[in-house]
Amino acid sequence: NSIIDIMATEADDLLANADVSDTEGKAAGNGSVIVLGERKVDTREIPVGVWILERIGLCRFRPRQSYKVLVYFLTFFCYTCYHLSRKPFSVVKVVLCPGCGSNTSNDSATKDGWAPFNNKNGHTLLGAVDYSFLFAYAITMFISGVIADRMSLRYFLTIGMLGSAISVALVGVARFARIHHIGYFIGMQIFGGVMQSTGWPGVVAVMGNWFGKQRRGFLLGLWNTHTSLGNILGTVIPSFWATAKEWGWSFVVPAFIMAGMAVIIFLFLVNDPQHVGLPPPVHHLDQPEFPSPVREREGEEKKEINFAEAEQRHREEGGDTEDGDGVVLISDRSHEQSDTVQKKKKAVNFFRALMIPGVVEFALALFFNKLVSYTFLFWLPLYVQYSLRLSGKKADWLSTLFDVGGIIGGIVAGLVSDLLRARAVTCVVMLILAVPSLFCLRYFGDDHLSLYIILLVVCGSFINGPYAIITTAVSSDLGTHKSLKGDQNAKATVTAIIDGTGSLGAACGPLLVGLITNGSQSSWNNAFYLLMGSSLISALFLSRLVVSEVKPWILRLLHSGLTNRIRHRHEEPIELQALSSPL
Repeated sequence: NSIIDIMATEADDLLANADVSDTEGKAAGNGSVIVLGERKVDTREIPVGVWILERIGLCRFRPRQSYKVLVYFLTFFCYTCYHLSRKPFSVVKVVLCPGCGSNTSNDSATKDGWAPFNNKNGHTLLGAVDYSFLFAYAITMFISGVIADRMSLRYFLTIGMLGSAISVALVGVARFARIHHIGYFIGMQIFGGVMQSTGWPGVVAVMGNWFGKQRRGFLLGLWNTHTSLGNILGTVIPSFWATAKEWGWSFVVPAFIMAGMAVIIFLFLVNDPQHVGLPPPVHHLDQPEFPSPVREREGEEKKEINFAEAEQRHREEGGDTEDGDGVVLISDRSHEQSDTVQKKKKAVNFFRALMIPGVVEFALALFFNKLVSYTFLFWLPLYVQYSLRLSGKKADWLSTLFDVGGIIGGIVAGLVSDLLRARAVTCVVMLILAVPSLFCLRYFGDDHLSLYIILLVVCGSFINGPYAIITTAVSSDLGTHKSLKGDQNAKATVTAIIDGTGSLGAACGPLLVGLITNGSQSSWNNAFYLLMGSSLISALFLSRLVVSEVKPWILRLLHSGLTNRIRHRHEEPIELQALSSPL
C-alpha cells in the first residue's frame, strides 16, 4: 500500500507539472494572468513583492509555514504603527498645557505652552480633542468592518495607513504653520479617527484567514503585544522632540514611519492562503477537509477528518508541491473544491453578525474595559507627572511600564484561556483583580518609586490582558462561529462590532477624566473610582458566559465523583470476600 501511495503521488505530480506547463504556455501572452497550479489568478490578487519572492524561490521551502510567518509579522508591525501614530498627542500634552499635570493652579502654570490649550480650560480642551478622535474612531469602526469584508484587505489597510499618516503629520504642521485654532486640532483628530478605524478589522480578518482555532489564544495573545509595543514606541520616539520649539516633529516622524509601513503592506501582504494556492485553516473540528493537501485518493470514499489528522496528513504528503519557479501547485480537483469554498464565502450583514452568541456580551464588556485602558493611554503621562512630580520626559518614559504589563497580561491571558478553554472566565478573573490593583496604585503607589513601578506593571497586566484576548482570540472565535455555517467572511464585521463598541467606551473615558480632573488630589481620586467601577461592570457583563463555561466543569466533576462511587460499590463485595476467605 505504501508503494502504491508513493507511485500515485508521483503520478499526480507529473500530471500536474505537465498541465501547468501547458497552461503557462497559453497564459504567457496575457501579462495580467499568472498561474498557481491549474487556476488562473489575476495579478491584482497577488502583491508584486510576493510574486517576486515566489519567482526567486524564497517561499519554496515549506510555503505554508513561510507565508504564515510572513503574514504574522507583517500584521504585527502594521498595527504597531497604527498605535505608534495615535500616541504622540498624549506625549505632547505636557508641552501644549504645562500646568495640566502639575499640582499648581492652572492660572499660574500655563503661561507657556501652546494656545488654545495653555489656559484654565486646558484639561477640558485636551479631553475634547481626545474625544473627537475616539468618537470618530468608534463610529466608523462599525462601517469599516462591513467594508473590509467586501474588498481587498491589502488595499483596505494601505489606504487606512496612508490616511492615518497624513492626519498625524497635519497635526504636527500646526507647530510650523503656527495654527492655534481648536477647530483645526479637532478636525485633524476626527480625520485621524476615521483612518485609524481601518486597522483593527483589517489585521484581525487577515489573521483569521491564515490561522485556525488551534492555539489561537496564545498565538494571538503574543501577536497582540503589538498594541503595547506601539504605545511604547509611540511614547519614546515623540518624546525626543517633545519641547516647546520642536513638538511638531513628534507627529511628523511617526507619520513617515506609518507611510513606510503602508508601502510594505501593499507590496507583501497576502490576504488569503488560497490566493497563493494554499489550503485555508480549519476553524472547527467538524469542518470539511482541506481542498488539496489532505484530499482522499481517487476511488476512495471521502470522510471527515479532524484538525490534527488534517495537519498530520498534510505533513506526511510533503505539504504543497511546487513547480520549478517555486509556484505552489494544486490539482484540478483541488481547483474545483477551492472555487466551491470561495463561492460559499459571502459576507454576512451587520445584524446577522450581531446575533452570533456571545457577541453582545463581549462587546459590552469591552466598552468598559477599553474605557479604562484608553484612559491610561491618553492620561497616564500626565498622572505620573502629577503623582511623582517628575519632568514631562521622565513621566513619559515611566508610563511605558503600563504597556510592558500589557504585553505580559496579553500573553498570559491567551495561554491560560487556551489551557482552560474558557475565554470569559480568564477575562473576569483579571478584571476583578484589576480593581484592588488600581486602588493600591492610587493610594499607596506614591510612597515608593519601586512600588509604583510594580503597580504600573500589574495594572497594565490585569487591564490590558482582557482587552487583548477579547479583541483578538474572542473576535476570531466568534467571527468563525459554527452558526455561520461555513461562512468565514464575518471576521471583520464581528471584530468591528466588538471593537467599535469598545471604542465608544474608549471615547468616553478620556473625556470624563478631562472633565473631572483639574490637578487636585480629590479629582484624581474620583477618576480612579470611575476606572475601578468600570472594571467591575465589565466583569458583570460576562457573567452569563462564565456560567456557561464553568457548568461543564461542574458536571464533569459530579460525573467523575459519581463514577468513582459506583466503581467503589462494585469493588467492595470482592474486597470483603477476599478478607473473609481462609488464609
